[in-house]
Amino acid sequence: MKGDHQMSELLVQVDEQDDVIGSVERLRAHLDDGILHRGLIVVVKNEENKILLTQRSKARTDLDFPPPFPGFWDVTIAGHPKWGQTDYVTQMVAEVQEELGIKAKAGEIRYLGKFQYHAPDPTYPNPETDSTFRLSEREICAVGVLYTKDHPVLDSMELQASTWVQAEELTDKLSSLKMAPWASLMVERFLQIWNR
Repeated sequence: MKGDHQMSELLVQVDEQDDVIGSVERLRAHLDDGILHRGLIVVVKNEENKILLTQRSKARTDLDFPPPFPGFWDVTIAGHPKWGQTDYVTQMVAEVQEELGIKAKAGEIRYLGKFQYHAPDPTYPNPETDSTFRLSEREICAVGVLYTKDHPVLDSMELQASTWVQAEELTDKLSSLKMAPWASLMVERFLQIWNR
């Protein structure tokens, strides 16, 4: 069952140079101030130079804890390399298929680089959680871009909405949405690179 798999999912704990320290359980990696681990973002663009934005689900039945940053918007998807994977792009391919139903090959994803960030989730604590429950993202996050002709089919467990935005309108659109902090940081750092 997917839920059982997610409960024990192991991520890749790293140091500030992105050298592997070991595995870390997914919830532990995100509790309180978080433990530095690998993350990733894939920006999906189509032939019309539009960028796909997606909205994260507010509830996740596949997790045994409340989802981080529920209802926030992303550019396009975010995920984590799983323990045992030695590169970021392999998981980017897997995430694109899992969350968007797009079958891509590693060579079709343009790797842009990575950045480090820490972002406490303002959603927690709330009336539905314990008063001490807090989540954070603390990642070294790799960024890739995928150009596709395929039409995405959202995984409703992870994503609840999507919209295509013209590349030149992206910055204005982001200011009108509740954006995941890593998405905003990534756009600041990589927008000029991926438009080349």
